[in-house]
Amino acid sequence: MRFGIIGTNTISTWFVEACSSTDGRAQPVAVLSRDLDRARAFADQYGIEHAVDDLDALIELVDAVYIASPIYAHHDQAMRAIQAGRHVLVEKTMGASAAEVRALLETARARGVVAMEAMRSVHTPYHRVIRDALPRLGALRHAHIEKLQYSSRYDAFRNGEILNAFNPALGNSALADIGVYCLEPALDWFGRPRGVSGASVWLHNGVEAGGSMTLAYDGFVATLTWSKIATGVAPSTIAGEDGALSFDDPSEPSYIRWHPRGGEPETLWECPRGPLAGTMHHEVLDFVDQTDAGALDERWATLTLTARSLMDAHLAR
Repeated sequence: MRFGIIGTNTISTWFVEACSSTDGRAQPVAVLSRDLDRARAFADQYGIEHAVDDLDALIELVDAVYIASPIYAHHDQAMRAIQAGRHVLVEKTMGASAAEVRALLETARARGVVAMEAMRSVHTPYHRVIRDALPRLGALRHAHIEKLQYSSRYDAFRNGEILNAFNPALGNSALADIGVYCLEPALDWFGRPRGVSGASVWLHNGVEAGGSMTLAYDGFVATLTWSKIATGVAPSTIAGEDGALSFDDPSEPSYIRWHPRGGEPETLWECPRGPLAGTMHHEVLDFVDQTDAGALDERWATLTLTARSLMDAHLAR
């Protein structure tokens, strides 16, 4: 599949590297930047054939578009590609609202193409390790899933400079940027909750910088905590009546451990953290599989739309 890439940032670099691990099933052939010189430099660095500064020109060259622009731009760029009959793989979070996500998914279905959110972690083997281990816990009772990651751009904010990561006009809330790594795995593991509550930390310019959300299920409560202005040290845990799981990062765990009640812990997954491109190819392959099948798996459509709907409700409080 011939991919066009929108954006020349770090994530775009990871995408190119991930494509190299797909046995030729995903091939970047074009890159788009508003700055044509930047697009050419990126293309030259990674051996990409075409560099453009016009979206329509990119669309004409490819079968699918990978969108790694800021969240506020996702809807319009993806919609243009979909309406032109191209598949789209859109970086998380897929849209700036549930209405935008729903419009993209519905238009893609009507046009006969695949629109999928590039939510890397839920397509990885370690996500499946946790999902497959849940029955061992017995009746689930409590979960705490945490990702607190001090942003490399926050020091600039503290010194009076507002970079894109802390610009609310770009849709870059901590929930959409960091909290999604707690929310979407939780929804995929546990399903849609019957009730949701929570609160967030808001900075003086109106950007949401961290928060907590409680998902209520019958007989079970899951708490999600995220931040891009503090670093966490606590593990995430999922506890049931027969034991618990622990892991250090919901988006990139270096370990997953099973703790049977009254027994010795067992390591289910152990892997030193490496470049994120090392696991990104799983989502790329899942995307290509679905374009080959001619439709998006409803599991991913439901997950993406449910997550964005819960984000909208939380951020409106």
